[in-house]
Amino acid sequence: MARRSRRTELRTPKDFPMAHLLMIESWVGGTGRIFPPAIARLGHRYTFVTRNRGHYQDPRSREIHPVIEHADHVLSFDTNDVPALIDFLRAQHAVLKFDGVVTICDYYIGTVAEVAQALDLPQAFSANVVMERRKDQVREAIGRAGLPNPKFAVTSGWDDTRAQAARIGYPLIAKPTDLASSAFVRLVHDEEELCAAFDALEQFPRNFREQERVPLLLLEEYMRGEEVSVEACTYRGRTTIIGITDKSLTGFPYFIEDGHMFPAKLDGDIAAQIEALVRGALDAVGHDHGISHTEVKLTVDGPRIVEINPRPGGNYIAELIQRVTGIDLLDAQIELALGREPDLRRRDTGVASAAIKFLVPPRAGHVVAMEGAQTLDADPNIERWSMAAVAGTDVAAPIDNACYIGHVIASDGEGQQARDYAERALARVTLTYAEAPAISSAA
Repeated sequence: MARRSRRTELRTPKDFPMAHLLMIESWVGGTGRIFPPAIARLGHRYTFVTRNRGHYQDPRSREIHPVIEHADHVLSFDTNDVPALIDFLRAQHAVLKFDGVVTICDYYIGTVAEVAQALDLPQAFSANVVMERRKDQVREAIGRAGLPNPKFAVTSGWDDTRAQAARIGYPLIAKPTDLASSAFVRLVHDEEELCAAFDALEQFPRNFREQERVPLLLLEEYMRGEEVSVEACTYRGRTTIIGITDKSLTGFPYFIEDGHMFPAKLDGDIAAQIEALVRGALDAVGHDHGISHTEVKLTVDGPRIVEINPRPGGNYIAELIQRVTGIDLLDAQIELALGREPDLRRRDTGVASAAIKFLVPPRAGHVVAMEGAQTLDADPNIERWSMAAVAGTDVAAPIDNACYIGHVIASDGEGQQARDYAERALARVTLTYAEAPAISSAA
């Protein structure tokens, strides 16, 4: 069940001729659901190519996924075989005439860059985007630029991993160098936990889209402090900072993002330090074109980069930004993919802050009931909400951002209470597990 927003839609078509985009794969949730209709709303069309159309079908629903629903054409081809894909799309381009290449899925950003170059088409990513997606290479570039960095090491074998962990010191963060959505990112307290994290990655040689993983592990000093993200857009080497989003985490020792608010509550001096660090980091990795979502930890020693993501923030962050500023980062992504300068002018939206809170199941198990969602429609602070039909189904253990089973989006027209509104609303939604008492989603 879901409710449409009550607020007047702020997005407006741009005065550009209709274009035909080539979209290579997509996220299934979050931005992957709102990006396809954004293309249609701007008066453009797209051809979607995927290796597995069934990946975009929820077995619990008969709904057609937006990426399939809004496509002019859906082509089936092995998107993981890039040389063959280029040959296939070159032939399609001769007939269908694409104007740009795009994706909203991290795992195909490099593929888009290669296809765009081969077909001589514009795309929305920087010339150095493949390196930007490698978390280990970003750490190394930040260090070479003389910017503050946590202690870190890039390892492969177990003996090297154990030795480098001892050098860095526990607790530390163990993470893959090339995955997304916080998958396999883990807080490690000792050698036993490190061994478990190492073994889990060793048993996962291909990512969630069946692409071969880089067989490296990144170890980082554990940085304590609040985490935020900086949303920015770079066009022809000129970077515009859109703003800073806050983040709440749950599920330790895993790092599951269960909420965001835009803009973050920050002192002006701290915000300036964060923005300066991010500009330096983007320069260090050669980010010369495209939207960026850079995660930053606010440590006692000052802000530190967590990672750089060369695309719009997921988890509906783009929607939060649009509600507050009128700037639509999905529109910007589309315009960049067509080689056009995006519109980043701020507008008066009547919203001071906007927030999202995700329903994260407290544990794995068989859910027999969900209660409280019926109260959300009457909440004046809730703009929209969505809940999966999980009653009578099994839910998986919460270990990464793929575990969400619902969310609410709240706004505050006067101040920065949107997060509080979202959290209070979602706290009324409870799950009942088989042979277990009801557990609040706020637990």
